[in-house]
Amino acid sequence: MSSVLVLEDTPPQDPADEYLAHASDLLTQTTFSLLIGGTALFWFCLLRSRWPDVYAPRGRLLFAAPARIGKTFFRWISMVLHVKDADILFSAGLDALLVLRLFRMLAWLSFSASLIGLLVVVPAKVLLDSDSSKDTRLYDRVVTAALGSKDSLVVHFAFAYVFTALVYYYIARFAYETVALRWQYLLRVRNTRPARSIMVTSIPRELAREQRLKQHFEECGLGNVLSVEIVPRIERLGVLVRRRYQLLKRIEEQIVLMLGNPCRAVGYDPDALHALLTAHTHGAEAEIRRASIRQALHAWALPQFHSERGARRLDAKLDQLDLVLRRFHHADSVLQEVRSEWFSAYDGRRERSSTVGYVTFENAASAHLAAQSFTFSQPFEMRVDLASEPRDVFWQLVTLPRVSRQMRAFFSLATYILMLLYWLTLAFLLSTLVSLDSLKTYLPWLPDLAEKNRWIKALFQYTTPTLMLSLMNACIPYILSWLARLEGIQSRSAIQASVVRRYYLFLLSNVLLIFTISRAVLADYSKWIDNPALIPRLLATRLPTAAPFFLDYVILHALALYPVQLLQFGSIFLAVFRRTVCRTPRQFADAMRPNYVDWAFILPQPMLVFTVLATYSSLAPFIFVLGAVYFVIGGFVTKYLLYYVYSRQFETAGRFILPVLKALAGSLWHYYVLIIGLCALKGKVLYVLLLLPLLYINWYLLSRVSRQFYQSGKFVPSDMWNSDRQSPAELVNTDETPAVDSQQDASRPSHHTSTDYLLPRPHVPSPFGDLLDSIDREYQGAGSWLWERLRVRLERTWSTVFSKIYVNPQVPPAIFHDLDRCYSLTGRSLSQTNYVWEDDEEQEAETHSPATEPNTVTPRFSTTFDDAQMRAELMLARDQRESQIVPDAYTDFSQSSVSLLEGVLDEGLAVYEHPYLIGNLPTLWLPTKAPGVTG
Repeated sequence: MSSVLVLEDTPPQDPADEYLAHASDLLTQTTFSLLIGGTALFWFCLLRSRWPDVYAPRGRLLFAAPARIGKTFFRWISMVLHVKDADILFSAGLDALLVLRLFRMLAWLSFSASLIGLLVVVPAKVLLDSDSSKDTRLYDRVVTAALGSKDSLVVHFAFAYVFTALVYYYIARFAYETVALRWQYLLRVRNTRPARSIMVTSIPRELAREQRLKQHFEECGLGNVLSVEIVPRIERLGVLVRRRYQLLKRIEEQIVLMLGNPCRAVGYDPDALHALLTAHTHGAEAEIRRASIRQALHAWALPQFHSERGARRLDAKLDQLDLVLRRFHHADSVLQEVRSEWFSAYDGRRERSSTVGYVTFENAASAHLAAQSFTFSQPFEMRVDLASEPRDVFWQLVTLPRVSRQMRAFFSLATYILMLLYWLTLAFLLSTLVSLDSLKTYLPWLPDLAEKNRWIKALFQYTTPTLMLSLMNACIPYILSWLARLEGIQSRSAIQASVVRRYYLFLLSNVLLIFTISRAVLADYSKWIDNPALIPRLLATRLPTAAPFFLDYVILHALALYPVQLLQFGSIFLAVFRRTVCRTPRQFADAMRPNYVDWAFILPQPMLVFTVLATYSSLAPFIFVLGAVYFVIGGFVTKYLLYYVYSRQFETAGRFILPVLKALAGSLWHYYVLIIGLCALKGKVLYVLLLLPLLYINWYLLSRVSRQFYQSGKFVPSDMWNSDRQSPAELVNTDETPAVDSQQDASRPSHHTSTDYLLPRPHVPSPFGDLLDSIDREYQGAGSWLWERLRVRLERTWSTVFSKIYVNPQVPPAIFHDLDRCYSLTGRSLSQTNYVWEDDEEQEAETHSPATEPNTVTPRFSTTFDDAQMRAELMLARDQRESQIVPDAYTDFSQSSVSLLEGVLDEGLAVYEHPYLIGNLPTLWLPTKAPGVTG
C-alpha cells in the first residue's frame, strides 16, 4: 500500500487483502442463495401445478388472457421464455413491454462490461500491480480487482472512459427504441378519448365555464374542441355514494347468512329475488313486496332455519334486513335524483366548479399541440398537460386547490426527510449490530465458532446483514405511497412515479451509502476524532472494502429473493385468508381477481443494483457477471408476473420509463467520485485532470440531451400525425427537381435591392473556387491536411456509431407487424382480439343504458359539441372487458371490482366526468345457484 495512505502508526488493512479473504466466502454466499432460491422454485412448481388459477390468475380472464400453462411441473418455464413481445403488448400493455426490455438491455450491458472487465481490466491490473507477486489463486484474481498500487490506476482510468461510452451506448439506443414505440403506439390509439384530451389546471375565473374554455382553445388556433368538462366539487355526493355502497354490502352479507353461498335450495331464483329486493315501491305495494321477500327467503333459507327456533332467528334477521333495505332505497333514490338534477341544473357556475378541467379535441394532434403551447398571458394559470386515462385519474384529489396541494407537498416532503433520517439511523445500527465484532458482546461464543466454520462465518458476516436489510426496506413503498396520496397527486401513474423516484433515493441512501460509510466509521472511529483531517484518506481506504457486501447483495437478490417472489407470499396468503372468511359473491370475486401491478415494487431494486454495478465496476469487475445473472433472472420472473399474475391498472404508453433511464445514467456520478477521489489521494494528479472531462460530459448528457429525450418522447412530432406525408428519405432519394417559375423570377427585384440577399437563389459555382482552394491548401500546409483527414475519419466513426444507436421512428417497429399478424383486425371475436369496433361500442352502450340498469346514468358531458365516432385500434382506455373472469361455484364475476373509487364500479370509467355523477354503481349481488340444483 502506498505511503500516502499510511495513517499514524497503524496502517489500515489493504483492500485487496479483504477482497481475497472474501473470494472463498463468495461461494458460500452463492450456496446459501441457491439453497433458498431452489427451495422456493421447487415449492412454486409444486403449488402452481396444484392450484394453477391461484398462481396464474390472469389465465381466467375472458379478454386478453395469456395462454394456459396447465398443471405441468417445469413446462411453464419454456412457455414463459417463448412469450413474444407482441403478446406482452397485447395482453399487458406497452408499459410492461418496456419494463421487460429494460431488464433485457441491462443484462446485455452487464454482460458486455463483464467481458471487458474480466478479459482486459483484471489481467492488466495483475500485470501492473506491484504486489502481484502474492501467492494467490487464479479464481481470487478473477473475482477481485482492488486498487493495490499506483501503477494499476491507469487501468481504472482507461476503463472509466470505456464504461461511460458503453453505458450511454446502451441507454441511448434503448431511449430511441422507447420513443419510437411510444410514438407509434400513440399514433395507433389516436382516436381514443384519452389520446385526444388535455388536462387544464388553475383555470382562471374568466374562463371557468365550458363554453368560454372551448372558445379560448379554438381561438388560439389549436383545432376544434369536441367536449369540455370542468370537474365539479361534489364531496357531499361522494359521502352519499359511499354510504350506499356500505348499505349494499350489509344487505348482501345478511342474505348470504340466510341462504348460503352457493344456495342449495330447490327452486331458488336469484333473478326473481333481485327484482323483489331492488324494486322501489310505496304504500300497499311496499307491504306486498315485503311479504313476498319474507316468503321467498323462508322457502330458500338454510336448513338450520327450518326448525321453530331457527324460524325465530330468521324472522329477526328479516327485520334487520328490512331496516337496511329501507335505508338503502332511501340513499339510492336520493342519489339518483341528485345525479339526474345535476346535469339539468348545472350552468357552470364558479362556486360549484373546481379549477381543473378536461378538454377533448377533434384529433390527437391538436391535443399534443395544446399541451406544448402557452395559451394564457398569466404564467401561473391555465397549465396544460396531456390527460391521463379516466381510470388513471385519482378523483378523490383532483379538485384540491393549488394552495392546499402545495401545503400538502411541503408536509409530505418534510415527513419523507424525517423518515429517511430515522431509517438511516436504523440501517446504521443494523450494520453495526450484525457484525461479528458487535455480536461478540452478546454472544461471546459466536466469533470463535465462526472462525472454525467458514459457512457460519459467511452466514453471519454477509448473508444475515443483506437479508435483514432487504426485509427492513420491504415496507417502505407502502409508506411512500401513503405520502404521495397525502401530497395530493392527481393521477395514479404520477403517484407510482413519485414512489419509484423516492424509493430509489431511499435505497441509495440506506444500502449504498450507509453500509459503506458505516464500515469506515466502525473501523477508524478513534482516528476520526483524534485527527479529522484524515477523514478523506480513511474514506478512500475503506470505501473499496464495502464491495464484498454488495457482491453478496446482488447474489442474494438474484438467486434467492427473485425466486421467492414467484411464491407471492403476501398476496397469496392474503387471498387465501380472504377466501376463508369470504361469504358474499362480491367478496369471493375481490379475493380471486388479479392484483394490479405496482411499479414501485418492480423498478427501484434493479435501479439500485445497476448503481452498485456502476460504482464498483472497475474495483470488482466480477460484479458485472453477477449483475448479468441478476437481470436475466429478474427479467424472467418479472415477465411471468406481468403476463400471468398482475393486471394493469392504467396505461401511460411508456411515459415513466425515460426518467428511469436518466436515473440510471446518473448513477455514473458515484463511480466518478470514487475513482477521481482514489486517484487524487494516491497522488496521480494527471489522472484526475484527465478524468475531469467525464464530469462535464455526464452533466451535459444528463441536463441537455436527456431533457430533449424526455420532451421528445412525451409528445408525438407534428410530421408523424399525417400518415400520407412523404418521408424524408423519399424526398432525399427523388430524382425530380422542382422547376423554376419564370414569371416568379421575373417578378423578383433587382440585385441592387437591399433585401435581395434574403431571397433564395440557385447555387452558381464560382470560377475562382478551385484556384482559391489550392492557394488555401498551400498556405495551411500539411498540418491542416492531417487535421482534415482526422476530422473526416471522426465523422465517419460517429456516423457508424450513431447508425447503431438511432432508431428511425418513421418506420413502425416490427412488433406492430407481429401484433397485426397475430391479432388480425379481420377477426370479430372479442375473445380473440384486443381491438374495439364501432358497432361493439353501440351494443355496449345499449347494454348499459338506463332502461336495463336503473343505477347507470347515461354518460353525458357538461358541454358536448360534436358526436364524433371513437374507434380505437388498440385498447388504451377500455377497461370493461379486462375484469371479466370465468365464473365458479361461489361467484359469477358479473360485476367488476370497486377498487379505483369507493362506491363506483371500475368498469365504465372511460370519460372525463366525475364517476360520482356518471359512474356505474354496484347493484345487489345475490348468492349463486349451486351446481346440479334444478327448479
